[in-house]
Amino acid sequence: MPTSFNTTFPEVSKSPVLPSAGGRVNKEWITVVWILMGAGVFFRLFHFLDNRSLYVDEIFLATSLVKMNFWELTAPMLEYEQKAPLGFLWMERLMVLLFGTGEMALRLFPLICGVASLFLFLPVARYFLKPVGVVVAIGVLAAAPPLVYHAVEVKQYSTEMFATVVALYLYIRFHKKMALPSLLLWGLSGAVILWFSFSSIFILAGMAFGVCLHYLLKKEWRHLFRSINPFSMWLVSFAATYFLFTHKHGDSEWLLHWFRTRDSFMPLPPTSLSELSWFFKKIFSVLHYPLGLSWLDLSPSANPIVRIIARMSLLPLAVLAVGFAVFYRKDRKHFMVLVFPVLLVLIASGLELYPFMDRLVVFLAPVLILILALGCEKLSVFFFKTARGRFILPALLLLGPLANSSHQIINRDVFGDYKKSYQRETLSYIDDRFQEGDAVYIYWNDLVGYRYYKAMRGFRFEAVEGKDYRYVAKDEADYYRRLSADFEKLSGNKRVWLVYSNWAWFNIGDFDGQPAWYYAPESSRATLHKTFSTIGEEIDTYKTTEVNVHLFDLQER
Repeated sequence: MPTSFNTTFPEVSKSPVLPSAGGRVNKEWITVVWILMGAGVFFRLFHFLDNRSLYVDEIFLATSLVKMNFWELTAPMLEYEQKAPLGFLWMERLMVLLFGTGEMALRLFPLICGVASLFLFLPVARYFLKPVGVVVAIGVLAAAPPLVYHAVEVKQYSTEMFATVVALYLYIRFHKKMALPSLLLWGLSGAVILWFSFSSIFILAGMAFGVCLHYLLKKEWRHLFRSINPFSMWLVSFAATYFLFTHKHGDSEWLLHWFRTRDSFMPLPPTSLSELSWFFKKIFSVLHYPLGLSWLDLSPSANPIVRIIARMSLLPLAVLAVGFAVFYRKDRKHFMVLVFPVLLVLIASGLELYPFMDRLVVFLAPVLILILALGCEKLSVFFFKTARGRFILPALLLLGPLANSSHQIINRDVFGDYKKSYQRETLSYIDDRFQEGDAVYIYWNDLVGYRYYKAMRGFRFEAVEGKDYRYVAKDEADYYRRLSADFEKLSGNKRVWLVYSNWAWFNIGDFDGQPAWYYAPESSRATLHKTFSTIGEEIDTYKTTEVNVHLFDLQER
């Protein structure tokens, strides 16, 4: 029974079966891979069929998808200043035309991309890794909670990750081929990818730089000049998408401010210990999101050292570091192809051209997973001499993703963390209990959800839409004096429903934390609730982590 595997990279195979090593142990690895694949598909399908309410970020984009035609979706800016690749927008619009405007129709294309990523990533993993590494790579991609979430979200992040997997698959198919038809097919395929993924420019550009530098250092001039054919096609496609669409999406100052306050831009250059710590924080944050390797995620207020221990961050960090070192020693070409995209993203972040934060680096997950898996593969062989023993390190790495994704099946309320939405449920709760003589007051910070679901589901009630006086009021007292005009519209009703969001405390275009008096420690929503309590007796409450509903009987006061 063999306890090691061939150290050379296998050629791409049309079959999804792992390279044969013979014996019972290799069959066990194959079985584990397919179990993990099945689990990944199950996690995604479960949450897709669960059909949760749209989160506010999804509503921002969905508003345009259900209203605009194909031509209108080419506009420089969509509703709520949303931006997404044209190919993704058109596929989403096609889903709406075919299947309607429901949540499942809007999430179908991201789901397809998420599931397809799993199956296409298998030959990619097999090319770079041996069976131990393949298990880790497939396991992380299949079970990481952030990647499961984005596969059933009405946003482009699942498609962008799929674009990365496709780009890697094209690389393993064509990087050794110098025939012109193969190079043209590689170029055409990459050119199409750019219309479905903004972030794919980092993957493709990094890939092109890595391949060209490899040939330059090797002085393989024929290969270098031949490679210019596909890479120039990518450049032309990027230029077309940029000048026709992307350059019109220039980030607003308020959005740059939002990213700056969340440390999303790399210090360039770092000038203090605090700025140097940015790199360490980002390394640990990437292990948690998008790689989903954490065991437990404690509150940000917890001790940083305790949080690192709870997340089990040190083990995957060590494994990732080994993966980088092994790729560098094993194959410099592959190393550059995988590392250069990460470096380009960091440079863009330092220039404040691209934020380096959670969902915006989901597209890097396949690259980082390959590096992590190779590190796990080498450490497993080094520390464990028996084939069975080599299950231990992969099991430790995959325990967190599998346990957390399974927990989110059992308790659906924790799926997506703070992005778990209850917009549809809370508004339907009111609609089911609405009586003659009732009035519904929607505070300004939940109008996005109300307007969308009112248009989609046609509730029986017409709500009073609260006005936003934050930027004209001098202080909280003046703010509520101005709101009194809204409240007066409710005085002639028997009962009043109050609806407000716990999370969306600013509008698109607002500078975070301004005006300062509104975001003082004393919660404005608490004052809002107290104000309504003075005009009626609270007789019903429906509270969620996102939206709260209170029913007041005005006849009791």
